[in-house]
Amino acid sequence: MEDSEIDIRSILGLLRRRLTLIIATTVLVVGAAATIAFTLTPLYSASALVMVDPSAKNILDDSAMSGASAAADNARIDSEVELARSDNILIKVIQREQLLSDKEFGVSIGLTARLLSFLGVPIPDLPTGEEALNQSLGKLRNAVSVQRRGLTYLISIQVRSEDPQKAARLANALAEVYIQDQLSSKVSSAMASLSVIQSRLEQARGAIVSSETSYDQFIADNIEAITRDSGRSDLANMQSQIAALEDARQQSSSLASSVQSAIADNDINAIVANLQSDAVSALEAQRERIQQDLSGQSGTAADVDLQAELSRIEQSILETASSEVSDLQDEIQQAQDQAATLRQTLRSEVIGSELSADTLTQIFQLQQNAELARRQYQTLLSRAQDLEAQANLQMADSRIASTALTPNNASFPNTRLILVLAALAGLGLGVALAFLYENLIGGFISDEQVANVLKRPVAAVVPRQQNKAESKSLADLVVTAPLSIFAEAIRRARAALDQDIGRSASRGAPEERGRVLMVTSTNPNEGKTTLALAIARSAAMSGQAVLLIDCDLRKPSVHRHLSVESDTGLQELLQSDEADFMKSFPKILVRDPLSTASIIVGSRRSNVPTDQLLANPNFQRLIKAARRSFDYIVLDTPPVGPVVDGLYICRHSDAIAYVVKWASTAQSDVKKNIAALAKAAGEDTPLMVTLSQQEQSRSEYYKKYGGYYSYGD
Repeated sequence: MEDSEIDIRSILGLLRRRLTLIIATTVLVVGAAATIAFTLTPLYSASALVMVDPSAKNILDDSAMSGASAAADNARIDSEVELARSDNILIKVIQREQLLSDKEFGVSIGLTARLLSFLGVPIPDLPTGEEALNQSLGKLRNAVSVQRRGLTYLISIQVRSEDPQKAARLANALAEVYIQDQLSSKVSSAMASLSVIQSRLEQARGAIVSSETSYDQFIADNIEAITRDSGRSDLANMQSQIAALEDARQQSSSLASSVQSAIADNDINAIVANLQSDAVSALEAQRERIQQDLSGQSGTAADVDLQAELSRIEQSILETASSEVSDLQDEIQQAQDQAATLRQTLRSEVIGSELSADTLTQIFQLQQNAELARRQYQTLLSRAQDLEAQANLQMADSRIASTALTPNNASFPNTRLILVLAALAGLGLGVALAFLYENLIGGFISDEQVANVLKRPVAAVVPRQQNKAESKSLADLVVTAPLSIFAEAIRRARAALDQDIGRSASRGAPEERGRVLMVTSTNPNEGKTTLALAIARSAAMSGQAVLLIDCDLRKPSVHRHLSVESDTGLQELLQSDEADFMKSFPKILVRDPLSTASIIVGSRRSNVPTDQLLANPNFQRLIKAARRSFDYIVLDTPPVGPVVDGLYICRHSDAIAYVVKWASTAQSDVKKNIAALAKAAGEDTPLMVTLSQQEQSRSEYYKKYGGYYSYGD
């Protein structure tokens, strides 16, 4: 539970520190989203609901209407969804609504062509034909959405358009075209089946004629054997009557055909020659007399009358011939009926007669073939009649349950939703950038992170402290509050540094007992001066002779922490031209008001390049003298990032304390500067990192270790 609380507080602290970054990122994302949302063309959506009935339907037979299984119904509904948004339906909608000439869905020049036109490239001609249809089809396809409503039998057909009325019109048109196409498909399927059956009907009809003819021909060819086997002469008489009726029918059919052809050609002579009836002969005699009378007259009134009479007689001959042909057809039908009756009677009598087994077998086989042909013909004829009726009485399996209405509000863009999502996305991006900055790009937030990234030991983590009096230094807490968390962190840092200094070899003669600690950082205001002064006071309080030198000649600050002023400092000492300038060394020492530590402060900013002062022999002699006179020398050096002074000073140090400001100093800068220091000082010089100004709740830390610490005023 406690680890969980620590993680939450660290996260909240991170968010508080990077609040500006998070807010700026969120505002930028929301602003970009708002700009895009308000510049987008609004689209309106209209939906029509279509109800699909997957059951089989037959108006002529209610009992044939039945439903399928649930799985089959689901597959059928899904199939109808795909059919409703198929290119076939969309093309029909384009043709019906004339969308090729529509401004929104019609043919237009692409964005690339329009951009090139600004560069002087000629605008290409608008596409035509199939290319134009494909372009319009693509636009309509992108604007149409067809979905099933859950597991119901309802299909939602939605169309998006810049015009709300057009969106509703197209949605309804799509639903209507889909239903019409469904009905047309059912009718076409029935008609295709009917066409197949009708072609089979012709074959079945031919099979009936062939089987009946084979049956009758067999009897006719074998009538003598049948009469002999059965002993019945009446069978032969029936066959003779049938033959006579067939001959008479054929003659009458031939005569009727000839007369019909003559009537069609108005050939009176052919009619008279073929019919040879009394009525026609009498009319023909009258016609011949009139023709004789006409041959002797010309252009008289009597001639006109005779012509009229001749026409009347010829018309009477045609009418009489037509009547005679009708009588002939009746006779033909009568003869055909009589022959059919005699054939049926003959078949029955033959079957009932005493015949040989071979003859009976052949007769039964022929009879069975004829019966099968008739049954097949009847089945096909009945099915053809049913299909024809179904084609005329088909019903669509779908109907419009709810027409699309004109929408009042645009469905896209949803500005409110876009802004909310943009705010959430911006907030998430801001938080991600904050974590990325602190853990990868930004500063260090834990001693484990420092050790893993820099591959250097961490001397201590110095917590951030609130200074109650701005005129006082935080380093005063080492003396005024020796049992505080801050003082304990300083002692922990000094202990780690002392261990490394003790293991390192001395740089000078044996009499130079003092150890030199260099304190530096990457940037100003990271707490290096506070740490240097605090370590010096801690060492002094342990009984050691301590010297703190303010080596930051560019921007000295130790004197402000001590609230002291001095006319002479390190710069004046290094610039001295005296042969034995070390005689003035004791004169520039300042006593720390809170401890026994001695301090060389900076009197003013240098007006010459400071690296020249720190690299000259005077500084080296100063360090040697300090080693002989003091046990512990602390060098408060300039930041390594902006100036190079620290690279010269580190050569005189036994250990380096590198101060990193918590969650602030860039990791890349720290790694670069530590590498430069290690190269300048040598790999054998210990370099430890101190994480300074860590934000840690006093109450949180006090829960665990409050009994070990006390806080001074």
